[in-house]
Order: sequence, then C-alpha cells, then structure tokens
Amino acid sequence: MLKLRSWQLGASVLAVIFGGVLLTSAFGWWQTESTKEPVKYESGDAAGEYNPVDIRGSYTFGEISALFEIPYEDLAAAFRLPEDADPAVIACKDLEEMYLELANAGTEIGTASVRQFVSFYRGLPYEPDEETFLLRPAAQILKRKAALTEEQLAYLDAHTVDLQASAN
Repeated sequence: MLKLRSWQLGASVLAVIFGGVLLTSAFGWWQTESTKEPVKYESGDAAGEYNPVDIRGSYTFGEISALFEIPYEDLAAAFRLPEDADPAVIACKDLEEMYLELANAGTEIGTASVRQFVSFYRGLPYEPDEETFLLRPAAQILKRKAALTEEQLAYLDAHTVDLQASAN
C-alpha cells in the first residue's frame, strides 16, 4: 500500500491544478473571457461572413455594428435607442426591457429582432426559430437600404410594430 505524507499529497494536488492550467494555456485551450465573435457561415454565398444566428443578448450595439459592418446610426434608429447612449453599453437584451409594453401585448422586440434586422440588412440567410417582429423605423431602414426579396418584404409588412398603435 502506498503511503503519502500530507505535504506530498498537498504538493500533488497543487501540481495537478497548476499543471493543468499551464498545459491548457500552452495549447490555447484556457480561456477566461468571451471573445464575442459569432460563428461564420461555412458554405454558400455567405461563406466566411458572421452568422446573425449567433448574436447573443450580451452583444452590445457597438459590437454588432463593428462585427456586421452596419452603421451604428442605422442600428440606433432601427431600435429607437437613446440619442445620447453609448453603443458599447446598450446590449440586445436591454431591448426587452425598453419595449416591455410590447411584450405584454404579445409582441416582443429583443435579441431575435436584432438577428432578423442584421440578416435582412446584410442579405444573410437566417431562419428565425420564433415569430420575430421589428419596429416601424427598422422596417423603413431595411426598405431603403437593403436588397430585400418579395418574401422578405411580405414578412416585414406582416411583422412590423408601430409603437403608437400598440400603446392604445
């Protein structure tokens, strides 16, 4: 039977813990913070482009603007962000709170809306897994600046929310 002294056991535990950290760091596997880089399409016309399906609620509008090459001004207007707001501070998940009255009425504006807007704006393929709505300013920007198909235009017409109408 193998007998270990307490100092040997303690040294072994420390060696395993710190050795594991050093080994995973050496191979680039040790990561303590998010890179905030969405996955890219691997095939098709959009190969190499970032996929909007990977936009998470923690992504800020500044990050989305930089990653997807959409002017922040268009994102701010589309989602009626405060004019004096810092794009690096407002996250997609904040939209749900901003438009809580719409969610209470059964029409949510949130991260899925941002994914939909980005995909239409950039002409990227995207199949929402839920019914997704956009604010009227977002629909107007897309109709002006994006090359939309007839199907996308019909989707916009059926899924555009007007804040004034929903407030009544």
